[in-house]
Amino acid sequence: MKDSNADILKYRLPLKQPLLLKHASLNKREGLILRLRIGDRCGYGDIAPLPGFSRESLSEAEEQLQVFCRAVNDGRPLSLSDLENSTFLTDVLRLQPIPSVLFGIESALWWLQQDHWFVPPETGLLLQGDTGHILHRLAQWQGNWATEFKLKIGRDSIEDDCVRINTVLQALPKSVNIKLDANQQWTLDQAIRIAASIDVKRVAYVEEPTANVAEFSQLYEKTGLRFALDETVQNPEYLLQPMHGLAAVVIKPTLVGGLARCWQLVTTGRSLGVRTVFSSSYESSIGLHIVEQLSAQWTPGELPGLDTLSAFIDSLTSERIIAGQPLAINPAFVSDTELNRSIEERR
Repeated sequence: MKDSNADILKYRLPLKQPLLLKHASLNKREGLILRLRIGDRCGYGDIAPLPGFSRESLSEAEEQLQVFCRAVNDGRPLSLSDLENSTFLTDVLRLQPIPSVLFGIESALWWLQQDHWFVPPETGLLLQGDTGHILHRLAQWQGNWATEFKLKIGRDSIEDDCVRINTVLQALPKSVNIKLDANQQWTLDQAIRIAASIDVKRVAYVEEPTANVAEFSQLYEKTGLRFALDETVQNPEYLLQPMHGLAAVVIKPTLVGGLARCWQLVTTGRSLGVRTVFSSSYESSIGLHIVEQLSAQWTPGELPGLDTLSAFIDSLTSERIIAGQPLAINPAFVSDTELNRSIEERR
């Protein structure tokens, strides 16, 4: 067994402007970086529960991650196979695994196995902020147009959503479609009204139009508006199955919970003939790199939803990321944890 070590860095990344989420407004993004070393190789994971979406808090995630790190530092055998079906956490450490921690631990172990990185995929672009800001961005667009843009909706009135969607469609070339993200904010009647007011042929899909997944196929059958699953597949017990009008499955690893669950969704989606699209949850540049690489390896040709790094004032990493090698992490945004201090005291 090679010598192994695990520690945690806590980060706090300021945002350029407040991030408006479903039930929260954030001025900064907080999370934890897991650093694993086995022999002369290093691996990293990003653990960043998203307020309003994650079931766990950051303090709950840190507590569970500390248990894992102490086990590693006390000499527990460690490999990716230890975490299949979460047995290492549940049977050995007696923990009930939570999504962001599973993603962080499995990512760090996966990272250790990578000897090179794939060419990053082209990113699906996100249109957010007020409509005026979006129109200004589109007016300044240079170069080739992306085939799809993602548009956040569902925060204003139905009338405002209709105006927003139609205004953006008018500003885009006819060859460009949009993906809508409603975050379960509409009722079925509202969704039907909106679909009747827009050109659904230019909408690739709408993510989670209502809070009731049973209504999604009804919306498609009544309007022709296709849909994507997002929050629904974050339930670890949800089994992906054929649905009339299902166009895509959006996979957010921080919220879905681990690489094993992500791969299950990818393979099932592929068998159903629907798109599987990786997307970020406003992780740091380390987490974003992981999601980017998973997309490049597992869903080549798809445009992942990773247009979130521009929301931060600065990056957590300051140099190029090299597989297996230590990362240069910007010290201005990180602090030691209680675990790290106890490690230093024992040395």
